Amino acid sequence: MSETITLYTQQAQVVLDAIERDGYSRVKWEYIQSKYGDDSWAFRQAYAFFAQNAPTYVAPPEGAESGIWCYCDQRWAVAAAGGHLLKLEVPREKAVLFDSRIWNKMLNLQYVGKDEADEEAFESKLASMGIKNAAEAFSTSFYPMAKREIQQSWQRLFGSADQCPETYVMAGLWELRREWLVDTMGL
Repeated sequence: MSETITLYTQQAQVVLDAIERDGYSRVKWEYIQSKYGDDSWAFRQAYAFFAQNAPTYVAPPEGAESGIWCYCDQRWAVAAAGGHLLKLEVPREKAVLFDSRIWNKMLNLQYVGKDEADEEAFESKLASMGIKNAAEAFSTSFYPMAKREIQQSWQRLFGSADQCPETYVMAGLWELRREWLVDTMGL
């Protein structure tokens, strides 16, 4: 029997319907566009990075195009009105664990430094180029080298859970499976 990890995630009714109907739910790129609308371009940067790099750690099943975000600490998996808080028991080998603080930097298109001094040095470098914040490197084609350097720094996401307090540990899953579902709490 494989080791499991308890995770929590907030999901819409349509996800529960898919799990009930098919035995699983997987994310398609079109769902991200539909959920975030005009703001999806920023999220897609981090999501695409995860989708391109996470298969090195956990192979995705056919049809999974993006991660499903879960938390080890239930407090972070806040369900919106009409949503559902799911408690899962997931085989450990199916989860890509990482530090949620790094993931939040990525969602904000920020550089992930080796330490605070590295991040400050990169911010100074951007300022010397006339870039006010790292996200500008993504919203224009004028700074391809800065954008590449930011994206390369995102590799620090992988393995980051090893050194972080459990309250900040997040997981990316390629799918939610019926047999992993322990409890569902609707709001």
